[in-house]
Amino acid sequence: MLWLVPALLTVLAAPPDASALLSSPDRRVRSMDRRINQLLEIGVDRSPTFAQLVRTLSASDVIVYVERSRDLPKTLAGRLVLLPIAGAHRYLRIQIRGDLTAAESIALIGHELQHALEIAGAPAVRDATTMLSLYQKIGHPSAGTLHTFDTDAAQAAGRQVRVELAS
Repeated sequence: MLWLVPALLTVLAAPPDASALLSSPDRRVRSMDRRINQLLEIGVDRSPTFAQLVRTLSASDVIVYVERSRDLPKTLAGRLVLLPIAGAHRYLRIQIRGDLTAAESIALIGHELQHALEIAGAPAVRDATTMLSLYQKIGHPSAGTLHTFDTDAAQAAGRQVRVELAS
């Protein structure tokens, strides 16, 4: 019976399958949009970086909803919005433009998932004020829109996902 213990430890230490995490009842990355769900699946299947973002978020207190939006300012392809706190979870909404190609959409979602991880790693971010404070510290202002920030890590994540999708 002792021979089972090392095998069990190997299974327990293995990272969770990102595709399974997308269909889990307590998944952290969600969408009500069938097309977005397809893009999420493609992302975890074809991009190790995207899959790792989903896996890491699955261990956080953050729940991310991804949706297409027609109401984004013309200067934005996507954005992340902090929603009101409910219970023990922090809720975020990723909005992306609906007129992007599949690869552009997946790379952009990867970029925004990195932002979600930045928030997940900052437990003090509980409202718009603390989120703004975080991005004033770790980000740099984006041109054109007040209180719009980006980070080098999110830029790098989006680029890496795009490269992985192309290979």
